[in-house]
Amino acid sequence: MSGISSTESVGTIFLKVINIQILTSSTPFQQGSNVYSAMHLKFELEDSSEFMMSAIPIEIALEISRCLNDDEVRDSRLRVWDLVKEISIIEKVEIDSMVPQTQVYQATIEVSVEGFSSSLRYQMVPSHATLLAVVSQAPIYISQDLVIQSQSEPFESL
Repeated sequence: MSGISSTESVGTIFLKVINIQILTSSTPFQQGSNVYSAMHLKFELEDSSEFMMSAIPIEIALEISRCLNDDEVRDSRLRVWDLVKEISIIEKVEIDSMVPQTQVYQATIEVSVEGFSSSLRYQMVPSHATLLAVVSQAPIYISQDLVIQSQSEPFESL
């Protein structure tokens, strides 16, 4: 794997995300009684493979797009992701597993906070963790196992 900066964490190999695209599907989907526009995140990885996530909340997808395109916000109020960026340092995000029984992805976010001697790790919804990484310009990694699994199955949600 020369030239690839994958990382390894507790026996899991992770591939670094080098580009993110926001995609919209023309077919809405229904979750319970709510109907949503189908937003997707397409991750391009350092080994030239791709990884997709679907059913991304529209406000998260739009904010990721805004950050990636350096669009200015004309609202002086802080949003939750702005506040997180102000009070902590996002070290990295790893999309690392699937939640049992639900078949949705899970991410682990590593955060440094002033006053703590070591980084803190939290499990999060991957689209939300992706937004925090993009806002903070932190690296995003995806488990190679999830990438391989996704290539043989339709892409998963959230």
